[in-house]
Amino acid sequence: MSSSNSSLSVNQNTNRQQYFHGMLKERQLFPTPWYWCVHGLGLGQEPTGFDPQKSQNLLNISLALSEKTQQDYHRFTHCLLQGIVSTCETISLDNEQQKQQVNSHFLEAIKELPQDPWEYVRACVLLTETLVKLEQLELYKNSVYEHLEKAFQVWAEITADNDKFRYEKLQLFANLLIAVGQAEFWELLTLQQNNQLTYIETALQASTEISDLFYFGRGSAIVFTALGIIGFGEKVYGDSCNYLQNLLDIFDLELKEPSNRDSDGVHSGSDYYIFPLSLILNSLAVLNRSDYLTYKRDWVEVSLSFFHSLSPASQTSQITFLLFALNNLNLLDTYIPDVIGLFNQCMENYLQCTDGFQTDDYLRCTYLIHLSEQLMPSEPVDSRVVSMLFNGVSQTLGSKRYLESNYGSSYMAIAYGLSALDKINRWDLLLSEELGLLKKFGQLEDDPKTTRLNALRTAFALVEVGLRMRPLDSKDTSLFS
Repeated sequence: MSSSNSSLSVNQNTNRQQYFHGMLKERQLFPTPWYWCVHGLGLGQEPTGFDPQKSQNLLNISLALSEKTQQDYHRFTHCLLQGIVSTCETISLDNEQQKQQVNSHFLEAIKELPQDPWEYVRACVLLTETLVKLEQLELYKNSVYEHLEKAFQVWAEITADNDKFRYEKLQLFANLLIAVGQAEFWELLTLQQNNQLTYIETALQASTEISDLFYFGRGSAIVFTALGIIGFGEKVYGDSCNYLQNLLDIFDLELKEPSNRDSDGVHSGSDYYIFPLSLILNSLAVLNRSDYLTYKRDWVEVSLSFFHSLSPASQTSQITFLLFALNNLNLLDTYIPDVIGLFNQCMENYLQCTDGFQTDDYLRCTYLIHLSEQLMPSEPVDSRVVSMLFNGVSQTLGSKRYLESNYGSSYMAIAYGLSALDKINRWDLLLSEELGLLKKFGQLEDDPKTTRLNALRTAFALVEVGLRMRPLDSKDTSLFS
C-alpha cells in the first residue's frame, strides 16, 4: 500500500479558488478548531514562519501547564514542543549547530511517552505527526515504528463501557490511522489480532456498537474519512459489510422522530443531527462516493434544512463544517452562491443574540475568527468578536464555570483562545496584564474528573501553533499531496 493509491479525491474547483484560496488540502479536510483543539487532527497547517517571541511564549505556557497538571502527558508534550520550536528555529536560521539540541528534545519526548493507555496512543500519534511535518522522521523511524505497532495493541485493549467512551476510542483510532499513513508504515494497517481480525475491521465493527446517534455519526464519519485518506476506503462500503449504507439507514430512521435530547452546554436541538451529517458529507467527499448523497434522502438538503433551523449561536459553530463539506464535494456554489453574505449574516445574528457573558462565547468567537480569516484573509474580523473572545477567556480562567458546563473549563478556554488569537496575531491580548495567563495557571480550577481530558486541549493547541511556525512555503505531507 502506498499513499499514491489513496482514494482521497477532494475536488479542485473554482469555488475553492474563490473562497478558500491557497489552503493546504489537510486543512480543507480538517478545517475547524474542533478538529485541532479537541482531537488533534490536522495540526500545523496554514504556516506562519518562525517567530522567536512566539516560541518563547509557547514554551512558557507549556511549562506552566506541565507544572500545574504534574501529568506525564504534559511532560511529554513540553519536550515535543521544545523539539518543534528548535527545529523551526534551525530551519529559519539555517543553524547547523542547533541540530544536536533538536535531537535531544525529540529523544527526550520519546523517553517521556506516558504510560496511561489513552494518553500513550495519543502521544504516539502526536509524535509521529510532528516528526513527519518537520521532516525529521527518518532519524527516529525504528523507534516510532515500534511505538505505533504497540499503540495498535494498546488501543485494542482499552475498555470503553459507554457510548461516549466508545466514540472517543473510535476517534482515537482515526488519529492512529492517519499517523500511520503520514509515516507510510503501510504494513501496520494489515496487522491481525489473535482473533484474526485486522484492527481496521475491529474498529468498523466497534462503530456499530454505539447506539447514541450523535456519537455514532461523528465517530463513524471520522473513521470513514481516515480510511479514505489512507487508501482503505473500500473497507467502508465493501460487499461483506457496507458500513456507510448502514450509517445512513440508521440516520434515515432516526430522523423520522424529533430529537428531545437535552443541551450539553453547547449543542442543542438540530445540532445533534447537523454536526454528524456535516462530517458524513465530508467523508463522502474523501471516499469519492457522492452517489450516496441521495441514498434514501437528499442529505445535502437535509443538512441545509437543519442548519437554517439552528439558533444563531449554533450556526456560528456549524457553518464551517457545512461550508467545507460542500466545498470538498464540489457543491458549494450550487447550494450557497453567496458564502460571504451567509457568513456575515451568521456573525451579525450571533452578535445580536448574546450579551457576551455566556459560558461558550469564547468557543463561538473562535469559530467566527477562523472562518473570517479563511474566507476574507485581507479583511480584519469584526472587533466585537475579538473583544468578546478576550472577555470570555478572561471570565473563564480560574472561575467555576466548569460547574455549569464542560465547556466552562479553563483549559478549554485557553486552547480556543490560543488558537484564535494566534490566527489573528494578537498574542498581546493573550499575555496582557489584564488576562494574566501565566500568573493564573496556578489558580486554575476544574472538575477533577475532566481536568485530565480538558488539559489535553491546551496541549493540542500549543502543538498546533508550534507546528504552524514551519516555513511559509511548507506543503502538504505526501499523504495529503
